[in-house]
Amino acid sequence: LSPTAEPLYFDDEELDRFAGREPDAYTAEEEEEFREVLYTLIPSDVYPWGVSLTQRGIAMPLPLRDEWLMIAGDEVRKDQPELK
Repeated sequence: LSPTAEPLYFDDEELDRFAGREPDAYTAEEEEEFREVLYTLIPSDVYPWGVSLTQRGIAMPLPLRDEWLMIAGDEVRKDQPELK
């Protein structure tokens, strides 16, 4: 995925309203909106979803970023056994 490519959407267009928001400025309810999308993605879509948010100017809430990194990293390691 190229950072300059047209962003993919993951049935998450409602998150576009957070473009430009600082990652530490979300309410618990707003953070939960991101979490609901994250945990409904198929594993292979987790990393591309994070790229899509970046392309759209949306900073992931800080607490959720750690969860995203863990899940995305697990998927990468699964695809590349030499990284285990």
